Amino acid sequence: MSMEPKRRFRLWQELRRRGVPKVMAMYTATAFIIMEAAEIMMPRLGLPDWSVTLVIILLIAGLPVAFVLSWVFDITPQGVVKTGSLEETDISGEDAESHITRRRKLRASDVVIALLLIVVIFLAYPKIFGKWDADLPREMRGKVSIAVMPFKNMTGDSIYNLWQEGMQNLLITSLSNSQELSVRQYETMNSLLGNERGVTYASLTPSVAGEMARKVDANTVISGSMHKAGQKIRVTANIMNATSQEVYKSYEMEGHAEDELFSLADSLSYAIRDFLELRNIKQSMEFDVAHVYTNSTEAYKYYLSGVTYHNQLDYSRAAEYYNKAIEVDSNFVSAMMKLAFCCGDQRNAVLSKYWADKAFERIDRLPQDMQLMVHTVKAAADKLPLDQIGYARQYLELHPYSSYMVYMLAWVHFNLEQWDEAIEGFEKSISMYEKRDTHPWAWTYILLGGAYHHVGSHKQEEKIFNEGRKLWPDQKATFDYWQAICAVARGDSTDARYYLGEIDIMLEQKGWPDTFVWLWYAGVYDEAGSYVLAENYYRKAVESRPDDPYLANDLAMFLISRNVNVIEGMDLITPIVEENPGNAPFLYTYALGLFKTEKYEEAGNTLQKSWDLTPYYDHRQFTLRKKIRDQLAGS
Repeated sequence: MSMEPKRRFRLWQELRRRGVPKVMAMYTATAFIIMEAAEIMMPRLGLPDWSVTLVIILLIAGLPVAFVLSWVFDITPQGVVKTGSLEETDISGEDAESHITRRRKLRASDVVIALLLIVVIFLAYPKIFGKWDADLPREMRGKVSIAVMPFKNMTGDSIYNLWQEGMQNLLITSLSNSQELSVRQYETMNSLLGNERGVTYASLTPSVAGEMARKVDANTVISGSMHKAGQKIRVTANIMNATSQEVYKSYEMEGHAEDELFSLADSLSYAIRDFLELRNIKQSMEFDVAHVYTNSTEAYKYYLSGVTYHNQLDYSRAAEYYNKAIEVDSNFVSAMMKLAFCCGDQRNAVLSKYWADKAFERIDRLPQDMQLMVHTVKAAADKLPLDQIGYARQYLELHPYSSYMVYMLAWVHFNLEQWDEAIEGFEKSISMYEKRDTHPWAWTYILLGGAYHHVGSHKQEEKIFNEGRKLWPDQKATFDYWQAICAVARGDSTDARYYLGEIDIMLEQKGWPDTFVWLWYAGVYDEAGSYVLAENYYRKAVESRPDDPYLANDLAMFLISRNVNVIEGMDLITPIVEENPGNAPFLYTYALGLFKTEKYEEAGNTLQKSWDLTPYYDHRQFTLRKKIRDQLAGS
């Protein structure tokens, strides 16, 4: 038993003699610095995201190599030589121990290791402690702390001296109702002013006010003054940084009599509260959510609720909150743009275009980057994908960290069926979210998996659907559907049965009839290219509910688009279109059937109606329009 500790000590002595710990420390520190540099520089150089991953893999693979080389070789003034055995050094027993443990002089390598460790600590500290800070709730991270100073009476009329503290007290009372603000109370400020010798209200310069605010641990100062010209009373207020004396915002309010000072104080408090609350909330938000323009905290909070429901694919609730945000702030362009997409996701082209146009009407009031954002939304509503790509790229030149715009660019490429560009964009969007220890919304995974499917990369397709399925359990049924398609396409009958079984369970739990089971099965086999099975399930669904126009349209589209039986498909869709002339999917099916039966002019007119009623660019419709025009031009 006593030999084991001694053997361990001898092993450690041998590692130290060969310089292995030193090499490992230098290698690890240097590798960490290289990884940090690669993560910063490679995206800036336009290199793909996988290049950073490759660097990390190579550095990890190099670790055991460095260990072996440090064990075998030494670097000496004579060059690289093989490390001799312990016996060859002519040091043994107690002499070896004393040789290793005796005090030695500081070497250059020790300084290098120390410097590398300092750099590593400097780089790692914000990643570790900054993340802990970010995970804390806002009340633990600290609110905006405010010190409200007495308002100076600059009217020349002593009757307004009472309002110096009166305005201060009214603002303190009003601002104290905010959950985002921590306001130093009137008694605290009054006591502080009373204890400060030589400080009068007239001598409250920005530097003095800042110093007093810091004494009560306030980082923000509100100071102001009252002026009078004729019968008009003007109250000014400044919001200032207590340390730097930088003025964040200034306000001016005017009234006509002393009794209007109450309403002026209310107006000031609402304006100040909205500004400070918005500033504080936005500092805790990621760029794409914080980068909006509104002066109303209430409108912004409605907007955030809308974004939350939108990310959960609850379009009705999202639209409800976006509308509430616009009711509070009628010029809230960011909410209008989100609502345009929300209506489009609900296949309401008219409302989608309405809100895109409403945002566009206000474009001249916005800064350059927000103008580009509005242009991208307008281009989406106008079905101009190339314009949308151009504006999105200009925006990303200004804000390359906007994961929302990276997603939008990938989405446009997906709609254009430019699969490689779509894959690159969606992968980049996911990577950007992962760096913030979060994940994008479900559609990123659904569309990326779909793009993989179209290029035949079924392993990547399966992997990304699995990731989305874990991250978005509420959308499990959707991912099961696409996983079933992936399994059938790659010929994996075991996985196909599993995911189809999961669909069965979901539909049974929802209490849906067998009709929907057959419809989901039909969609799976249709997308996977198993047309015989697809046709069988489409027909079973229609037979179970023959009066359902949507089921009949699905069967008609299958028969026409797959060239199974175009005439039967037209017999199905014709009466449906006559009864539903404003339904875009029905019109498209009918237009496709007209084209395949060589009725080109009627096909073109019908397709135009479908195009106008479709919210976004549809590549199938665009391609069909071109084919119809070519046929008409050649006839």
